[in-house]
Amino acid sequence: MDKSHFNTFIFSNADKVYYYVYCLLRNEQETIEVVSLTLEECWKERKKFSHTDMIYVFKIARKLATLRSNSLEKRIFSNHTNNLLAETNPVLARFCSLTQDLSPLQAEVMCLRAMVRLRMDDISIVVGLGINNVQSILSVVRKAIRARIDPNVILTDLKSNEVLFKYYSGKSTVKEEEQLRLYFSRMDLSDTTGADRELFLLFLKIGNAAMPPDCSDLLLLKIKEIQKQNWRTSFTRIFK
Repeated sequence: MDKSHFNTFIFSNADKVYYYVYCLLRNEQETIEVVSLTLEECWKERKKFSHTDMIYVFKIARKLATLRSNSLEKRIFSNHTNNLLAETNPVLARFCSLTQDLSPLQAEVMCLRAMVRLRMDDISIVVGLGINNVQSILSVVRKAIRARIDPNVILTDLKSNEVLFKYYSGKSTVKEEEQLRLYFSRMDLSDTTGADRELFLLFLKIGNAAMPPDCSDLLLLKIKEIQKQNWRTSFTRIFK
Protein backbone atom coordinates (compact mmCIF):
# COMPACT_ATOMS: atom_id res chain seq x y z
CA MET A 1 0.00 0.00 0.00
CA ASP A 2 1.56 3.30 -1.11
CA LYS A 3 1.29 6.66 0.67
CA SER A 4 -1.74 7.84 -1.32
CA HIS A 5 -3.72 4.67 -0.71
CA PHE A 6 -2.72 4.61 2.94
CA ASN A 7 -3.90 8.17 3.57
CA THR A 8 -7.20 7.62 1.79
CA PHE A 9 -7.75 4.28 3.50
CA ILE A 10 -6.92 5.42 7.02
CA PHE A 11 -8.64 8.80 6.99
CA SER A 12 -11.82 7.43 5.52
CA ASN A 13 -12.00 5.14 8.59
CA ALA A 14 -10.13 7.08 11.27
CA ASP A 15 -13.39 8.21 12.90
CA LYS A 16 -14.41 4.59 13.41
CA VAL A 17 -11.04 3.70 14.90
CA TYR A 18 -11.31 6.68 17.26
CA TYR A 19 -14.77 5.71 18.55
CA TYR A 20 -13.81 2.07 18.88
CA VAL A 21 -10.78 2.93 21.01
CA TYR A 22 -12.81 5.43 23.02
CA CYS A 23 -15.35 2.69 23.84
CA LEU A 24 -12.47 0.57 25.14
CA LEU A 25 -10.77 3.25 27.24
CA ARG A 26 -13.50 5.84 27.96
CA ASN A 27 -10.91 8.59 28.14
CA GLU A 28 -10.31 11.13 25.40
CA GLN A 29 -6.60 11.79 25.94
CA GLU A 30 -5.78 8.08 26.18
CA THR A 31 -7.86 7.48 23.05
CA ILE A 32 -5.99 10.09 21.01
CA GLU A 33 -2.64 8.60 22.02
CA VAL A 34 -3.69 5.03 21.20
CA VAL A 35 -5.19 5.98 17.83
CA SER A 36 -2.00 7.87 17.01
CA LEU A 37 0.09 4.78 17.87
CA THR A 38 -2.29 2.65 15.80
CA LEU A 39 -1.75 4.82 12.74
CA GLU A 40 2.00 4.70 13.24
CA GLU A 41 2.05 0.90 13.49
CA CYS A 42 -0.31 0.56 10.51
CA TRP A 43 2.06 2.72 8.46
CA LYS A 44 5.02 0.52 9.39
CA GLU A 45 3.05 -2.64 8.58
CA ARG A 46 1.06 -1.23 5.63
CA LYS A 47 2.23 -3.93 3.23
CA LYS A 48 0.43 -6.57 5.30
CA PHE A 49 -3.15 -5.42 4.65
CA SER A 50 -5.22 -4.60 1.60
CA HIS A 51 -6.84 -1.29 0.68
CA THR A 52 -10.23 -2.32 2.07
CA ASP A 53 -9.45 -4.68 4.94
CA MET A 54 -10.04 -2.94 8.28
CA ILE A 55 -9.71 -6.06 10.42
CA TYR A 56 -5.94 -5.70 10.71
CA VAL A 57 -6.31 -2.03 11.74
CA PHE A 58 -8.82 -2.79 14.48
CA LYS A 59 -6.72 -5.70 15.77
CA ILE A 60 -3.78 -3.31 16.15
CA ALA A 61 -5.99 -0.74 17.86
CA ARG A 62 -7.35 -3.39 20.21
CA LYS A 63 -3.88 -4.65 21.12
CA LEU A 64 -2.61 -1.15 21.89
CA ALA A 65 -5.76 -0.17 23.80
CA THR A 66 -5.52 -3.33 25.90
CA LEU A 67 -1.89 -2.60 26.74
CA ARG A 68 -2.79 0.96 27.67
CA SER A 69 -5.75 -0.16 29.78
CA ASN A 70 -3.64 -2.74 31.62
CA SER A 71 -1.03 -0.10 32.39
CA LEU A 72 -3.58 2.08 34.16
CA GLU A 73 -4.45 1.51 37.79
CA LYS A 74 -8.09 1.06 36.76
CA ARG A 75 -10.30 1.60 33.74
CA ILE A 76 -11.32 5.24 33.55
CA PHE A 77 -15.04 5.92 33.68
CA SER A 78 -14.73 9.50 34.88
CA ASN A 79 -17.91 11.55 35.05
CA HIS A 80 -15.73 14.58 34.40
CA THR A 81 -14.40 13.05 31.19
CA ASN A 82 -17.84 12.03 29.97
CA ASN A 83 -19.25 15.46 30.79
CA LEU A 84 -16.53 17.10 28.74
CA LEU A 85 -17.22 14.71 25.88
CA ALA A 86 -20.96 15.33 26.12
CA GLU A 87 -20.38 18.99 25.27
CA THR A 88 -18.92 18.07 21.88
CA ASN A 89 -20.46 14.65 21.20
CA PRO A 90 -23.62 13.88 23.21
CA VAL A 91 -24.33 10.85 21.00
CA LEU A 92 -21.16 9.04 22.04
CA ALA A 93 -21.71 10.08 25.65
CA ARG A 94 -25.18 8.52 25.44
CA PHE A 95 -23.74 5.28 24.07
CA CYS A 96 -21.23 5.17 26.93
CA SER A 97 -23.96 5.71 29.52
CA LEU A 98 -26.09 2.93 28.00
CA THR A 99 -23.18 0.46 28.06
CA GLN A 100 -21.44 1.45 31.29
CA ASP A 101 -22.96 -1.49 33.23
CA LEU A 102 -21.93 -4.04 30.59
CA SER A 103 -18.70 -5.99 30.59
CA PRO A 104 -15.87 -4.45 28.52
CA LEU A 105 -16.21 -7.27 25.96
CA GLN A 106 -19.96 -6.77 25.62
CA ALA A 107 -19.54 -3.03 25.04
CA GLU A 108 -16.72 -3.71 22.58
CA VAL A 109 -18.75 -6.15 20.48
CA MET A 110 -21.69 -3.74 20.43
CA CYS A 111 -19.40 -0.92 19.35
CA LEU A 112 -17.85 -2.96 16.53
CA ARG A 113 -21.29 -3.81 15.20
CA ALA A 114 -23.35 -0.68 15.84
CA MET A 115 -20.70 2.01 15.41
CA VAL A 116 -18.01 0.45 13.23
CA ARG A 117 -20.52 -1.79 11.39
CA LEU A 118 -18.25 -4.78 10.94
CA ARG A 119 -19.67 -8.07 9.73
CA MET A 120 -20.17 -10.86 12.26
CA ASP A 121 -17.22 -12.91 11.02
CA ASP A 122 -14.95 -9.84 11.10
CA ILE A 123 -15.96 -9.09 14.71
CA SER A 124 -15.19 -12.68 15.68
CA ILE A 125 -11.67 -12.28 14.26
CA VAL A 126 -11.04 -8.95 16.02
CA VAL A 127 -12.19 -10.13 19.47
CA GLY A 128 -11.10 -13.77 19.10
CA LEU A 129 -14.51 -15.39 19.61
CA GLY A 130 -16.66 -17.73 17.53
CA ILE A 131 -19.50 -16.27 15.48
CA ASN A 132 -22.14 -17.95 17.67
CA ASN A 133 -20.63 -16.29 20.74
CA VAL A 134 -20.67 -12.92 18.99
CA GLN A 135 -24.33 -13.38 18.06
CA SER A 136 -25.16 -14.35 21.64
CA ILE A 137 -23.39 -11.28 23.03
CA LEU A 138 -25.18 -8.98 20.58
CA SER A 139 -28.55 -10.46 21.52
CA VAL A 140 -27.93 -9.97 25.26
CA VAL A 141 -26.51 -6.47 24.87
CA ARG A 142 -29.21 -5.19 22.51
CA LYS A 143 -31.95 -6.35 24.85
CA ALA A 144 -30.11 -4.86 27.85
CA ILE A 145 -29.73 -1.48 26.16
CA ARG A 146 -33.37 -1.53 25.03
CA ALA A 147 -34.45 -2.25 28.61
CA ARG A 148 -32.21 0.53 29.91
CA ILE A 149 -33.86 3.01 27.55
CA ASP A 150 -37.31 1.84 28.60
CA PRO A 151 -37.46 -0.56 31.59
CA ASN A 152 -41.15 -1.22 30.99
CA VAL A 153 -40.79 -2.40 27.39
CA ILE A 154 -42.06 -5.89 26.55
CA LEU A 155 -39.76 -7.93 24.32
CA THR A 156 -42.50 -10.28 23.10
CA ASP A 157 -43.82 -7.50 20.85
CA LEU A 158 -40.79 -7.99 18.61
CA LYS A 159 -42.35 -10.96 16.82
CA SER A 160 -44.56 -8.60 14.85
CA ASN A 161 -41.51 -7.54 12.81
CA GLU A 162 -39.30 -10.31 11.42
CA VAL A 163 -36.16 -8.19 10.90
CA LEU A 164 -36.46 -6.52 14.29
CA PHE A 165 -36.87 -9.95 15.88
CA LYS A 166 -33.68 -11.14 14.11
CA TYR A 167 -31.91 -7.99 15.30
CA TYR A 168 -32.63 -8.66 18.98
CA SER A 169 -31.69 -12.31 18.46
CA GLY A 170 -28.25 -11.18 17.29
CA LYS A 171 -28.73 -12.75 13.85
CA SER A 172 -29.53 -9.79 11.59
CA THR A 173 -27.14 -8.91 8.78
CA VAL A 174 -25.39 -5.56 8.37
CA LYS A 175 -27.65 -4.86 5.37
CA GLU A 176 -30.79 -5.59 7.39
CA GLU A 177 -29.59 -3.31 10.18
CA GLU A 178 -28.95 -0.53 7.67
CA GLN A 179 -32.52 -0.98 6.44
CA LEU A 180 -33.82 -0.71 10.00
CA ARG A 181 -31.87 2.51 10.51
CA LEU A 182 -33.41 3.89 7.34
CA TYR A 183 -36.91 2.82 8.33
CA PHE A 184 -36.62 4.43 11.75
CA SER A 185 -35.15 7.63 10.36
CA ARG A 186 -38.13 7.93 7.99
CA MET A 187 -40.59 6.79 10.69
CA ASP A 188 -41.76 3.92 8.43
CA LEU A 189 -42.06 1.53 11.40
CA SER A 190 -44.79 3.38 13.25
CA ASP A 191 -45.94 0.29 15.16
CA THR A 192 -42.66 -0.10 17.06
CA THR A 193 -41.83 1.26 20.50
CA GLY A 194 -40.09 4.49 21.37
CA ALA A 195 -37.19 2.46 22.80
CA ASP A 196 -36.54 0.90 19.39
CA ARG A 197 -36.69 4.25 17.64
CA GLU A 198 -34.29 5.87 20.10
CA LEU A 199 -31.87 2.94 19.81
CA PHE A 200 -31.68 2.98 16.02
CA LEU A 201 -31.62 6.75 15.66
CA LEU A 202 -28.75 6.79 18.17
CA PHE A 203 -26.72 4.34 16.09
CA LEU A 204 -27.64 6.17 12.89
CA LYS A 205 -26.12 9.36 14.34
CA ILE A 206 -23.08 7.54 15.72
CA GLY A 207 -22.38 5.85 12.42
CA ASN A 208 -22.22 9.23 10.68
CA ALA A 209 -20.35 11.06 13.43
CA ALA A 210 -16.89 12.54 12.99
CA MET A 211 -14.21 12.57 15.66
CA PRO A 212 -13.56 15.90 17.43
CA PRO A 213 -11.77 18.34 15.05
CA ASP A 214 -8.78 18.69 17.40
CA CYS A 215 -8.25 14.94 17.29
CA SER A 216 -8.47 14.87 13.52
CA ASP A 217 -5.89 17.66 13.24
CA LEU A 218 -3.51 15.87 15.60
CA LEU A 219 -3.79 12.62 13.66
CA LEU A 220 -3.17 14.40 10.38
CA LEU A 221 0.01 15.93 11.79
CA LYS A 222 1.06 12.52 13.11
CA ILE A 223 0.70 10.86 9.71
CA LYS A 224 2.63 13.65 8.01
CA GLU A 225 5.37 13.28 10.60
CA ILE A 226 5.81 9.50 10.31
CA GLN A 227 5.66 9.60 6.51
CA LYS A 228 8.22 12.39 6.39
CA GLN A 229 10.53 10.42 8.66
CA ASN A 230 10.15 7.40 6.39
CA TRP A 231 11.03 9.49 3.33
CA ARG A 232 14.12 10.88 5.04
CA THR A 233 15.24 7.37 5.99
CA SER A 234 14.83 6.10 2.45
CA PHE A 235 16.63 9.15 1.04
CA THR A 236 19.56 8.61 3.44
CA ARG A 237 19.87 4.95 2.46
CA ILE A 238 20.02 5.81 -1.24
CA PHE A 239 22.91 8.26 -0.83
CA LYS A 240 24.98 6.34 1.70
